Amino acid sequence: MKLSKFRFVLIAISGLILIFSCKKKSINCGLECNEQTEELLFQSGFEGTTLTKGEYFDAYFSGTDANYTEKSSWEEFEEHDNIGFAKIGYEDGSDDQRLASIVEDPDSAGNEVLKFQIMEPHIKEGSKKKGRVQLNVSQNNCIKEIYQTIKLKLHPDLTHLKNWQERFSWFSLFEFWNNADWTREKYPFRVTVNLFKEDEGVVDNLYFHAKGDYKKNCKNCKWHKEWEQTGDNFAVPFGKWMEIEMYIKEGDSGSGRFYMAVTPEDGDKVVVFDIANTTQHPKEKCADGFTHTQPLKLYTSDKTVNFMKDANKELVVYWDDWKFYKNKQP
Repeated sequence: MKLSKFRFVLIAISGLILIFSCKKKSINCGLECNEQTEELLFQSGFEGTTLTKGEYFDAYFSGTDANYTEKSSWEEFEEHDNIGFAKIGYEDGSDDQRLASIVEDPDSAGNEVLKFQIMEPHIKEGSKKKGRVQLNVSQNNCIKEIYQTIKLKLHPDLTHLKNWQERFSWFSLFEFWNNADWTREKYPFRVTVNLFKEDEGVVDNLYFHAKGDYKKNCKNCKWHKEWEQTGDNFAVPFGKWMEIEMYIKEGDSGSGRFYMAVTPEDGDKVVVFDIANTTQHPKEKCADGFTHTQPLKLYTSDKTVNFMKDANKELVVYWDDWKFYKNKQP
């Protein structure tokens, strides 16, 4: 009887060890990739595009933008060998709390654009909440360099954030994952671009902020910043279109790169970031590309959402004319 109890305890301990040590290597570690050549994977101005509500807090794209002669079908984009899927993700909530939609540009009749809106916090996280609308291009393979251009317009109401007495750094607009933290891969790393208010009190300008951070993949592990930079050479405009040019290359501190330039409507191009630094976890030994990306995103805290809501202001961003490449450089 004592031996049986000992065996039971031994098996239980072994099971626990297995559970807590089964963090996977990078998902595509060891996958043979063909020659890495420049390729346009997709382009759309969101004309001829339909969004259909899904079953799991998501929405699916369909249709083809006839303004382009190639690479503008959502169905063909998802069928590409390097792409897993492309869809809207909300994580939780209902359409009266957050929504992605195809709408007419409020400043240009007849121009269809993609709209992200958060009306109230809808995702529980501990004792707090947050809000999310994002385009997920995920479960990809052999994508080690991403280049994209996208037109972005921040709703004029977002200028109200300049009046907030608090400093904020969490207002994510773009994010690229080199190992995700929800996939049980061992070494998660991400590059994020946020809208950023650097100081407390009323300010004249808001800026873009980029950071690369990582963590061990465990439930209570904290994120550690490997690098960060504020683009204080460019004051972010509101209510006007700006074209974002963005590039990210997988690599360590000697070979990784993140680049972002902005051309505002009726303005000149400004290089906001050109960062030569790691875009993968410092301990990564089998880098496998950007398997999960959110190339268009709106993600922020309950405090930010409620600050806008309490003032009867709209928390909205618009997107137009998106082009998404692999292995193209700026």
